[in-house]
Amino acid sequence: MTIKKIDKGWYVDIWPSGRSGKRYRKTLSTKGEAIRWKAWVIQQVTQNPDWEPPRKDRKHLSDCISIWFDGHGQHLKDSKSRLQILNKICAELGDPIAAELTPEQYTQYRAARANQVTSNTLNHDLAYLKAVYNELVKQGQLKANPLIHIKRIKIDEHELTFLTKNQIQLLIKHLKERRNKDALLITKLCLATGARWSEAEQITNQQIRPFSVRYTGTKSGRNRTIPITEELHSEIAHNRDNDRAFINSYDAFTAALVESGIKLPKGQRTHVLRHTFASPS
Repeated sequence: MTIKKIDKGWYVDIWPSGRSGKRYRKTLSTKGEAIRWKAWVIQQVTQNPDWEPPRKDRKHLSDCISIWFDGHGQHLKDSKSRLQILNKICAELGDPIAAELTPEQYTQYRAARANQVTSNTLNHDLAYLKAVYNELVKQGQLKANPLIHIKRIKIDEHELTFLTKNQIQLLIKHLKERRNKDALLITKLCLATGARWSEAEQITNQQIRPFSVRYTGTKSGRNRTIPITEELHSEIAHNRDNDRAFINSYDAFTAALVESGIKLPKGQRTHVLRHTFASPS
């Protein structure tokens, strides 16, 4: 049973049960570590001749994301977009062995992206990847979450912006000039009910009732019914013969907003409609 110095460190090569038994080999950084590992292996084999040292977990990050998605992620409302984001992160990290990803590697990756995306996006990415590790630790698939001590980036709170009456009139004027007329109706619905753009855009004809709309499958998970005026109801009711009341109209809204010259803080494009609904003016 030998311990010898090699270029990479200290090499241990032992046969605790003799040449007829199992052989154990490992390279460690220091001689002290090598001596302790040798003693530990001999103790384990003495207690249990069939003992095997724990094998390294060789699952790649992509494997862990697949396991997470099959067992948990697919049931989330944003499952498809979440999976797309996680796969992108995984590819950009080089699909490392999940257990070998270090906090330093991830923070370097995050720093490299700081000029490409917002701090809010970086915080979401960290939360999504942490969730994958946490879930696999719970399942016993991984021993630890290497990202657990990485903190979110602190973001200064920005004052919420809302549209003035003149800006609303200006925006509606430009929306009326668009070929896509649904953008105008969705905007009116958001202003009247405080709905998120996606909630209003995806609404079905069945959710539009006499003088109210019912939002289901919302971000908060709660269904809510909001009253609307008779005039707005007459505009949006049975707007289309198919199930959905509107077609996708985000690009049309964006074009009208740009043409109007209204300047908004980053990240408040359609959300300004929700802020305007909640504003006291």
